Amino acid sequence: MSEDGIANQLLQESIGKTVLVKLKGRRSVKGKIKGFDKQMNIVITDATEIIEQQSNNNNNSEKGKEMEKESQVGDALIRGDNVITIAVL
Repeated sequence: MSEDGIANQLLQESIGKTVLVKLKGRRSVKGKIKGFDKQMNIVITDATEIIEQQSNNNNNSEKGKEMEKESQVGDALIRGDNVITIAVL
């Protein structure tokens, strides 16, 4: 089976399941896959956007520590060319 076939099969099996989609730009989206197409554009319901941020505290013990900012976005359409990884939770 080709790589495209494997990706399609895995995405098809993940429909209705909660996933974490890592995107370019230190962003992620968590939610349930509703559908996808051959370009890996993905429709997610009950989506939560997660943005990774560097802490700017002057305290040396926390310098460089990453923080996450989460916000509910409802339904989301993710363009396939922004996807880095998809993990079923």
